[in-house]
Amino acid sequence: MEAGAVRNADEWFRLMVQTELAPGLRALGLVGTGRRFQLRGAGQIGEIAILQTSTPHATRFTLVLTVSATDEWASQLRIRPYLRAAGHTAGAWQERIGDLMLVGNAVPIGDLWWQIDAGKPFAKTAEEVLTAVREFGLPALRAQMKARARA
Repeated sequence: MEAGAVRNADEWFRLMVQTELAPGLRALGLVGTGRRFQLRGAGQIGEIAILQTSTPHATRFTLVLTVSATDEWASQLRIRPYLRAAGHTAGAWQERIGDLMLVGNAVPIGDLWWQIDAGKPFAKTAEEVLTAVREFGLPALRAQMKARARA
């Protein structure tokens, strides 16, 4: 899809995910496509999911991080395949990226959403998202995976 052919914010967002976020997340060691990327190890699956809301002119998005046991994940999806689409975590640890980003006296930023506007440059936004994943998201995923593996 060429930039000139993009008609709305949802298409522009998909372009950003395909050209910037997905390759960046893969470079950080995650595997996946679309809006879900995973990190596996020690019997655990760490996942970063991109949640979005769009209007014709802008898309807002955030990241949700989840850790669950590999066998728990597989069994829940086999029994109830609709759970993944509905966002259920089957007893897993889950946080939004803003709650993992600490400022000042270790106070979380809170509910953090990024926004891109249709047709406007998105490279800096994608870079900011990947920095948040590298500095806050991945360390939290790995720590949770390690803690849950010991439990």
